[in-house]
Amino acid sequence: MQESLGERVKCQRQRISSEFEKLQLLLNEKKEHFLQGLAEEERETLKKLNENVTKLSQQSSSLQQLITEMEEKCQQPAAELLQDAKGTLARSEQVRLQGPELSAAELKDTYRVPGMMEVLREFTLDMTLDPDMANPWLILSEDRKRVRRGDTRQDLPDKPERFDKYPIVLGAEGFRGGRRYWEVEVGDKTEWELGVCRESVRRKGWATYTPGIGYWAMWLRKGVYQALTSSWTPLLMSVRPRRVRIFLDYEAGEVLFYHVTDRSRLFTFTGTFSRTLCPYFSAGDENTAPLIICSVPAQAAGNLCP
Repeated sequence: MQESLGERVKCQRQRISSEFEKLQLLLNEKKEHFLQGLAEEERETLKKLNENVTKLSQQSSSLQQLITEMEEKCQQPAAELLQDAKGTLARSEQVRLQGPELSAAELKDTYRVPGMMEVLREFTLDMTLDPDMANPWLILSEDRKRVRRGDTRQDLPDKPERFDKYPIVLGAEGFRGGRRYWEVEVGDKTEWELGVCRESVRRKGWATYTPGIGYWAMWLRKGVYQALTSSWTPLLMSVRPRRVRIFLDYEAGEVLFYHVTDRSRLFTFTGTFSRTLCPYFSAGDENTAPLIICSVPAQAAGNLCP
């Protein structure tokens, strides 16, 4: 028992260390990005400030010239002064004072450093579902953020991209790089599948959905949670997840699943990606409750665990 506890603590330490290393790498990348942007903005700002100094210097010189001229004319007899008044006024109109192109407020905004949540929120995927890929048993909401299994099969065109055997639909946007994450409310559904797949996967006929054919997913089926590895890996849950977060790091070759409520990691797929990937959803056969793509609130972004 003591040895088992020690192993669990060791694994937990390794997991925490690994996740903080990933977060540190992510923040280091963003730091370099922002520092490079800051250096470029500094160059542009200094250029504008120098232009402002030049313009103000020219305006000052023109004003001084006009003041000297007007002082001299004030010494003339009244008749001559009136004759030259029109020309003097015309020249004064040409010397219009112009405000600086860069104000103090703009300078403040230029050098604003984004907060942690803003950095992490950058990877949030605002996703919708693609109705052309949806199995005919599936019903999508008008905003294409919800999907559920209907009571009858719909009479839909049998397009090449439509899944015909399983209740599957994909996200409308595919990607070939970068980091993305999204959250799905599964609620009390008794069956569901979530993950990513290659855009080029076969849509017709039966298949076993594993990484070998381009699927990186987990499911709840018959009360059992499993990662769909080549031999299916059971996942033990101390608390039933009602909301699942999927994080894709394309270049690192990772797809990670998280329990949103307790922020625990459920499973990590590792591999190498070379083709377009799409978010993957299956509403299951038993339950007509919907899968819901969540709008991630600002505070949730701060809980991201890449």
